[in-house]
Amino acid sequence: MRYNALSKRNCCSALAFVSVLGTAVYAAGPEAGSVIGNQAVATYTNSSGDQITVTSNKVETVVQQIAGVSMTSDNNEAIAPGGKAFLPHVVTNDGNGPDSFDLVAAEQGTGTLNTTLVFYPDANLDGVADSATPITSTPVLAPGEQFGFIIEATADSTQTGNDTIAVTATSVLDGTIVATNTDTLTISTGAIVEVVKSMTVDASGGASSTLVDIGDEVTITLTYSSTGLAAADNYLVTDALDGRLDYVPGSARWSDSGPATQLNDNNDPAIDPDATNGGGKQIFWDWDDGQNVQFRVSDVPSGRSGKVTFRAVINDTADAGIIPNTAKQSVDGTAFPDSNTATVAVDEKFTVEIDDTAINPDGTRNTAVVSATDTDNHPTVPYNDIVADNVDVFQGATIPFEFVISNTSNQTDSYTLDVNNVDFPAGTTFRMVGADGATPIVGSVGPLASGDSIKVTLLATLPTDVPPVTTSEYTATVRTISDSNGAFDNSNAEFTGQVLPAAVDLENQDPTAAGDLANPRQPDNSPWLTYSTDPGAPVTFPMKVENNGPTSDSYNLSLNTPLPLGWTVEFKLDDGTLVSNTGTISAGASKTFNVVVTPPEGTPPSNHDVDIKVASSVSGQADRIVNQVTINEVIDIGIVADQSTQAGPGGVVDMIHTVTNFSNIAINEGDILQSGLSNFSGAIYWDANDNGVIDATEGVIDNFNDLTDGVAPGSNGIAAGDSISLIYRVQTPSTATAGVTEVATLSLGQTLNANTKTDTNDTNQSVEDRIVIVSGDVTLQKFQYVDATCNDNAGTGGTFTKVRQDVEPGQCIRYLIEAENTGTANAGNVRIRDVAPAYTVMHTCSGACDYEVFPAEPSSSVTMTGTSIDSQHNTVVPGAFARIEFTVKVNQ
Repeated sequence: MRYNALSKRNCCSALAFVSVLGTAVYAAGPEAGSVIGNQAVATYTNSSGDQITVTSNKVETVVQQIAGVSMTSDNNEAIAPGGKAFLPHVVTNDGNGPDSFDLVAAEQGTGTLNTTLVFYPDANLDGVADSATPITSTPVLAPGEQFGFIIEATADSTQTGNDTIAVTATSVLDGTIVATNTDTLTISTGAIVEVVKSMTVDASGGASSTLVDIGDEVTITLTYSSTGLAAADNYLVTDALDGRLDYVPGSARWSDSGPATQLNDNNDPAIDPDATNGGGKQIFWDWDDGQNVQFRVSDVPSGRSGKVTFRAVINDTADAGIIPNTAKQSVDGTAFPDSNTATVAVDEKFTVEIDDTAINPDGTRNTAVVSATDTDNHPTVPYNDIVADNVDVFQGATIPFEFVISNTSNQTDSYTLDVNNVDFPAGTTFRMVGADGATPIVGSVGPLASGDSIKVTLLATLPTDVPPVTTSEYTATVRTISDSNGAFDNSNAEFTGQVLPAAVDLENQDPTAAGDLANPRQPDNSPWLTYSTDPGAPVTFPMKVENNGPTSDSYNLSLNTPLPLGWTVEFKLDDGTLVSNTGTISAGASKTFNVVVTPPEGTPPSNHDVDIKVASSVSGQADRIVNQVTINEVIDIGIVADQSTQAGPGGVVDMIHTVTNFSNIAINEGDILQSGLSNFSGAIYWDANDNGVIDATEGVIDNFNDLTDGVAPGSNGIAAGDSISLIYRVQTPSTATAGVTEVATLSLGQTLNANTKTDTNDTNQSVEDRIVIVSGDVTLQKFQYVDATCNDNAGTGGTFTKVRQDVEPGQCIRYLIEAENTGTANAGNVRIRDVAPAYTVMHTCSGACDYEVFPAEPSSSVTMTGTSIDSQHNTVVPGAFARIEFTVKVNQ
């Protein structure tokens, strides 16, 4: 690589530039292992006036792991001589990979406290140690993960004054990245009181139950300790319960010295004491009939502890998840630190009910949401898990069974529905539809919030040839399955009505094959009508439907059996209007319509039954008739498209063409020919792996039988509907001069498959490729190195390379893009463009790290934004080059 002195520009243009490479997507700092890289693009004008586009190689950098840590928060606590303080902190891994952190605490300043400091884990971040086992480091934390710990500080009994404690968390990954908090401890001979809150649950399932749920009772304990040297006068604790907890009246107890004493909810807390301990200290308790409780102790002597317990019920507003609570305290009107945050976790409970009515999470029924199709005599007959229908129907009728699904969980959930036919007639089809009774349910139902319900309908469609019966007992089971944990419930659909004979007649308008009311097919089982068509060409069957029933009716139009994938069917009135229903037909009258069937392109020669059905949308009466479509054989092979390209003297160009088999049979033999070149030479290759280049294993072809295994393993050629890529390689003589042009023709033979088939379409069997000798040729290369300090210039901080490099968040990458004219004529209007890769932005500074351009400005010009760079270099003569050099910074 050549390197010449480059000129420098110290400020970037404010003009916006929209790169043809597209807009890069930028994110926060990339995680370790992320790959950064892209390609540059350049355009130029050759001596023939053609605009040529070239792309560079791709360079990549891999993001390395770096450490990062933060910690909260500083604490300011009072402590008695010989007493203890509990100092909570939270460490966050701010790095881009997994890391753990060593924990150290040390007194600063004069060290007058001489305090003993011990770390304990607080993984649930509630401000209370999780165990009595000391720790010296955190566990391994993922990027962004947090870990809590408690420092237990114990002061010597002879100490006075105050001091600060420096708390540090140090990355184990590199040992240099640290976060620091400062805790201040003040020795106090005054009142010091700590309050600790706990919440324990007596699950409704009994002592063996581990499931915490709505209706369970929570025992809340507020334990206070006077650890100061002076009594805590007029000590007040207030607790505002979370809205998901309801206080249990009469449950408050005070334990001080002796048996627990019940506290009175109803007395005046400002006047009437609730209890007095053995030392003559009084407690005043208050519950405001809402969410707030509080107690006041007249004074708490130094060294005295006590506790107040009460109960609360988890109410029906509590979904699964954490319920937190914190208490506040004060001494004689002065606020002291809050208690720890105690939590109770309501467990996930997944249950579901499917029934004829909605069911609440507590098991009661919501009779405002009831199945509209259930013929049980409610409310005389109790609600149940059976949806019954005793309404008489006709053959082929669709019987609706509306069910109600209720989410009795304490969590939002969605549900999968499963239908099992117990004893409906063979051939009965089942569909689940939504609350509107029509929209098919695809996938899951929901999500439903806890306590919500939704209606779904099972549509059971009887076969059109089901025998009529005067009594029936048909049953199907519907199972509703929780998507979250597989919990399920069953309900039954039961039909006990009559099945009546059909009273509608569908016929072909062709009188020679009108059809038979009792037989969808002719007596020999053949279709009534057979029409022939080509793939893609529609076939029309004129039809007539007669209402032979006693009242007016309308009939839905459909196919009883779906046609193969890709086929289409349309029902049209005689004026061409698309319909799906006949509209109302009076008793004894009839209407005509057309069934238009279109097979897809490429359909092989074959016969396909068209099983046409009409069914009443009111009564379920139905009739069918089976016609047939015969697909003709079609032979058509095409090639695209004409191309025009440039080549230098003695050069090689590759032109890609697509050959498509539009036939509905495979083509395994037929010519693939070239003609028209005189001084130039050419050959046709099959790009078997479709990678756009000629590989060593891909040889010259001249016939479809050269396409090895192209139809199927062991069968050469091209399958019906398939496309292949051909690469036409043309080489020009070294003596060719600029402007010389030759045109080659690639053509496909019209006689195919060993002269047994003939292409019926001669409009797409050849293409022309025009090759023009030009003298200009520009190549584009991209290089990089990592600029760790983001201030290097002109390669002084690293060696440019094309190979993959390693980079850290916050570091920079220096790019060099070089466009070289390797041709024999000038390249005009040379333009180089690039964008900052994902996870990066363009970086500029006061000088060294700005862009560099060659040739120097004003011979070149540069437009640069935060995401892109665009350089114009005008004319580049043969053997010369244009360059742009710039820096991007990796996000942190």
